[in-house]
Amino acid sequence: MLGVARENPTDETRMVAALAWREGASPVNRKRVQRLMREHRLLQPVRSEGRRHRPGYFQVARPDELWHLDMTSVWVAEHGWCYLNAAIDCCTREITGWALDVRCRAAEAIAVVERAVADRDVIPGSLTLGSHNGTAFTSRAFRAQLAEQGIVHRRGGYRDPESQACIESWFGKLKQRLLWREEFETLDQARAAIGVYIDRYHHRPHSGLAHRTPREVAATWQDHETIQHRRPELSSPTGSRPLPEPGAASRPRSHLKGVQQILTRDSAARCAA
Repeated sequence: MLGVARENPTDETRMVAALAWREGASPVNRKRVQRLMREHRLLQPVRSEGRRHRPGYFQVARPDELWHLDMTSVWVAEHGWCYLNAAIDCCTREITGWALDVRCRAAEAIAVVERAVADRDVIPGSLTLGSHNGTAFTSRAFRAQLAEQGIVHRRGGYRDPESQACIESWFGKLKQRLLWREEFETLDQARAAIGVYIDRYHHRPHSGLAHRTPREVAATWQDHETIQHRRPELSSPTGSRPLPEPGAASRPRSHLKGVQQILTRDSAARCAA
């Protein structure tokens, strides 16, 4: 348990307990984890409570309904500041597309969106892309490309990071766990490290997903869609009727109740005779 806490020094007690549970295949008490981390001075500071939801608050009901797109800076010794564009699915918390380049123009952002839409076969008119009001995301070329692909552009308010909460949170963890702890000499080295981090992130439990991994949530949605599209039907002389929902309890019919009462009464009479 302490080994898991030391391997993940930026995580709080609930995440450490979830990781230890996955590695040990048995439940781990969060309070025990908290006590051990306190004794070994591994606890992380707790952020203040009572935050309010601003108008940018949202709810997502399915994958590929709302993505957040943003950009952050990465220091590379070979080129200086480089720029990482990344998009995240707000339902499954998967990173749908990313690219690290030496410039942060609209062309780099457009390339990330085009590649992600093609990889996930997004249907035109089904996706909303959220971004801030940066020059790359408000340019004519970027907006025209989104309109051509049938993507609704949703821009957050001024100084309202909560409207981009998913990608802002992901960038914050990326900096804590990788960018602030490593030094990159070349662009290829930085891209390789970020790619490894994203692959590991997809198989890491997420507190916003009830400590499931993004890949597990995505697989659950895929299985649900397969069942909905392939559900068979029962045919009857009056037509077809769908199968009952899994786990639905069957109710006894009224005439069966009457038969059961008659049999019970007859058996009681025979016993009395």
